[in-house]
Amino acid sequence: MRLRHIEVFQAVMETGSMSAAARLIHLTQSAVSRSVANAELQLGYPLFHRVGGRLVPTTEGLALFEESSAIFERLESLKRTAHNLKSGEQGLLRIAAIPAVCHKLLPDALARFHRAHPNVTCEVHTVHKRQIAAELLTRSVDLGLDYYTITHPGVQSRSLGVGPLFAMLPGRHSRALAHGISPAALIELLSTLPVVALTDDDPLYMAFLRYCEHQGFRPTGRLLVQTSQLAEELVAREIGWTVVDFRTAAMRRKDVVVTPLQPYVECSMNAFFAKNHSPTLLARRMADTVKAVLKEGV
Repeated sequence: MRLRHIEVFQAVMETGSMSAAARLIHLTQSAVSRSVANAELQLGYPLFHRVGGRLVPTTEGLALFEESSAIFERLESLKRTAHNLKSGEQGLLRIAAIPAVCHKLLPDALARFHRAHPNVTCEVHTVHKRQIAAELLTRSVDLGLDYYTITHPGVQSRSLGVGPLFAMLPGRHSRALAHGISPAALIELLSTLPVVALTDDDPLYMAFLRYCEHQGFRPTGRLLVQTSQLAEELVAREIGWTVVDFRTAAMRRKDVVVTPLQPYVECSMNAFFAKNHSPTLLARRMADTVKAVLKEGV
């Protein structure tokens, strides 16, 4: 029996007539009759007898009904799964993001995404920038999230938001920054404090190094760490200052103070996809969610 035969057979068994089965599965009565006849021809025995104008299943028909019911339920489940995948109601979404994104931005985006898609499983890979392209190209993830661009011929990007880079200082400097500060005064203030910097492969740190070069500013007393979260905690403990993205700066805490680097240093958040594979519906929806969260937080 083919899958179509099983679907028609189940409908006839459930409704007790060819006409009712036809209405149930949106076919003509003649199409239902032909399908039952074809199934009986292939099987080599009848599935129904007509008794007093009613369809009565044969012994073979009853046995097949019990066996085919499980198959029919799985077929219906398959249809629902295929529909849900198309509509984005369930499935698996795998994300690769740098620690800075996982620390501040992704929790809000994931919470919003989960509320909209409660049946979708999200898997987050916390990686460094150089690993995102490899994760995408090996199809280990569906979406990458990082500040600034990724230069790779097999990776395409989509801008999700833009904002300034900020300096984060211990809270005791809040009075000096309360009414704004000139670029020269900011450089002078930063030069008196050690910098808590991220390792060289971090995009924020690379942008910060270019800023220092343009300003003729040489940071002192560097302490190198691998995550923005650790850098932020060290600043809160008055170890020094660090550079943070606009999302982190917007989520203020009482023991630190932030001010944009001057002149303005642009910081862009991007979504990344593998060029040779169309982005999944879930990956596109997550990128849209991140974009919305960024827009609200700036």
